[in-house]
Amino acid sequence: MTDLLFSTGVNNPGGNFLIRFVPVAGIASMRPPATSSPSTPPTFKTGFRWFLCYGTEGTKTIDEQQADSDQAPVWSVQVATFLPGDSAEIRQTLAEMVRHRFVLEVEDNLGVIRRIGTSSENLTLSCGFKTGGALGDRKGTILTFSGQLTSPIPIVTY
Repeated sequence: MTDLLFSTGVNNPGGNFLIRFVPVAGIASMRPPATSSPSTPPTFKTGFRWFLCYGTEGTKTIDEQQADSDQAPVWSVQVATFLPGDSAEIRQTLAEMVRHRFVLEVEDNLGVIRRIGTSSENLTLSCGFKTGGALGDRKGTILTFSGQLTSPIPIVTY
């Protein structure tokens, strides 16, 4: 697993908006985020850490929709961003990543950090490459992490 960062040497039009992610297989222990005091960061297995994923400004979204089911309420979660550029290395990394389940930490536009997923309720990754027809259109990959949780997304305080 590796970071998904903006290619160096290419114009960066929108700043640096990161999503932190880790495969569930790389988590040694993770306590639920505290509600009133600083949260305890997860501990990782050897070779794992919070990996970073760049997202172009204005493209990172967090969508949390609560719905009722016969068993209990569920929260459908989707986190998406646009990773500009294209390379064989990024394509290979993404092809390997879609085989894993993830936990994320995402900072919203107001600076609030949310930890999305647990070891048992985690997110999948899907991605789609896209180019526009005009010369100045974007070329890159839309990354979408999604899953269902049995409770709302907790806020993390460090």
